Amino acid sequence: MKMGRGTGSARPRVVVKAKHQVRRSLNRVDNESVRRARSLLHALHHHPPDVLYLGDSAVSFVGAQDADRRRLSTMVADALGSGTAVHVVDGPSFNADIYDAYLGLLKGMPLPSVIVVPLCVRVRFSPWIEHPVHGHKRAIQKIREFDPSRPSWHVHGAFRTPHKPDFDAFHRVPYPNLLGQKTVGDFVSQISAYQRSGDNLARERLLYAYHHGGLLTAGSAAMEAVTVMGQTLRELGCTTVVYQTPVPVQKGIEHYGTEFRSRTEQNFAVLNEAYRLGAGADAAVIESGGCFSTDEFIDPRDATEHLNEAGRRRLAGYIVNEINAAGNGLTRQPERLHADS
Repeated sequence: MKMGRGTGSARPRVVVKAKHQVRRSLNRVDNESVRRARSLLHALHHHPPDVLYLGDSAVSFVGAQDADRRRLSTMVADALGSGTAVHVVDGPSFNADIYDAYLGLLKGMPLPSVIVVPLCVRVRFSPWIEHPVHGHKRAIQKIREFDPSRPSWHVHGAFRTPHKPDFDAFHRVPYPNLLGQKTVGDFVSQISAYQRSGDNLARERLLYAYHHGGLLTAGSAAMEAVTVMGQTLRELGCTTVVYQTPVPVQKGIEHYGTEFRSRTEQNFAVLNEAYRLGAGADAAVIESGGCFSTDEFIDPRDATEHLNEAGRRRLAGYIVNEINAAGNGLTRQPERLHADS
């Protein structure tokens, strides 16, 4: 397992741009999400892991100022020890739909002892589900078509790059949230305007509404996908450790008051329930979504869920505790966690 793939590391802009262009070119002929499937199948065929860690970008993001360059998943693997093989499948805006597609590759294959999965609110909002790239729709469909019994080198997928009409349609997607009935395009244009004008505070406030201000609804298609994932996990029969991807709640309250906390708690409650509808009413979830303080995030101004080294170490501890408890034959509901004030 590789360490230190920090997208927030301090590199010259020309290097970052060159790497981005190389990645985009590679994705045209070998999609990154599909490559993750190929890597997973290779591991299942040749080196079945003890722990399969499915993750979103919060699993891999490392801040430029972090002295500890380890990813969250690496911290978990290090704490478990070298005798425990951990395989990580993560990516930007990874969600229940793509996790379920990857889990489908496990059927009929050697199973890991433990599967770790995050529940992230943001990636269940329409701007992330419908995004031409980060919605992962074509990759999800492709991964579901693969026969896991075949050699992993059969697993390939190349998709055309989205063009302006794709993004024009995306910008028309409705997105009701804390600021009322809006579209994705309303946010994109206004965030860009604030960035051009240098009004960083207004931009930050808008980002918090965009990233976290939506409302999850029980029984919606977004929640049905979470239920399907939970059902797949239950059918596989592996020990499952599920945690909530943390939200920078304290900073959100600075912009929207206690309504932001209420909205976040409500969204996580709906997300938990959707998962338990599939996994079982007694399925445990680590209540880590609102328990991290502002100083545990890499840059709270960008409204993302990316934790700094202190936050990653704390979350890794919660995850490892649950893995170890499961390994010791213990079953319990994780305690509700609270942010230090």
